Parts: sequence; structure tokens; C-alpha cells
Amino acid sequence: STGSGGTNAGGNGGNGTASSITGSSVTYAGGGGGGGRSSAGTGGTGGGGNGGTGVPSPLPQAGTANLGGGGGGGGYYTTYGYTYSAGANGGSGVVILSVPTANYTGTTTGSPTVTTSGSNTIIKFTSSGTYTA
Repeated sequence: STGSGGTNAGGNGGNGTASSITGSSVTYAGGGGGGGRSSAGTGGTGGGGNGGTGVPSPLPQAGTANLGGGGGGGGYYTTYGYTYSAGANGGSGVVILSVPTANYTGTTTGSPTVTTSGSNTIIKFTSSGTYTA
């Protein structure tokens, strides 16, 4: 006789780390949820994408852009034989610099977001760029 597929459930992604460098707490780098057959894991806080169960749905979700979260894992579906879905991409990260406002020269390239928090100037890059002191 032919064995049947397991009822494997995908594991949940781990939670990321909170940072208050920008002046408010933001969680970055959550883990992606694992894929499974019977159910998929959820992504961790901090931009982790949910896992998938393969075809027909749900498919894995990508990690959240600018939070650096991991992508959800692919799953498998066994009704019509084994069909696998690929895992999703992780989300892009950021670079955040905190410079004492008294020392900030304002010389940047790219398109960073520049804000202030207390006595610091916060420079947040979500794509390529530079800051020259």
C-alpha cells in the first residue's frame, strides 16, 4: 500500500529585536514562518513572512521590506501527488546612524530619511548612500 503524507505543521518564526535608535521602538529581523502540509507557521514580529502550505494556497509571504525579516518557507500539498512551493524572499534591511546633532554636517548621498531624536540626528538609509562626517 502507499503511505499517506504526514500532517506536518510549519513552525512559527522567531521574533526579532526591538530598537529605539530612531526615537520610537521598532522591531527588526523577525524570522520567517515554516512551510507545512496541514498548516503553515506565522512570521515573527519584526517583518517575518508567513509560511506556505504549497499549492493551491496559501503561498509563503516575503519578509517585510526595510525590516530585514526572513521570508516564509515553502510548503507541500499532497492531494494530487507531491507539489512543493518555493520559499519567499527575505525583506531588505536598513542602515541607521545616530549622530550627535552638534557634530552632524549633513553631507549625505542617496536618499536617506533624516530626522532628530533628542540631541541626535538620525540618518536612515533604505537603499545605497553615504554619510560623510
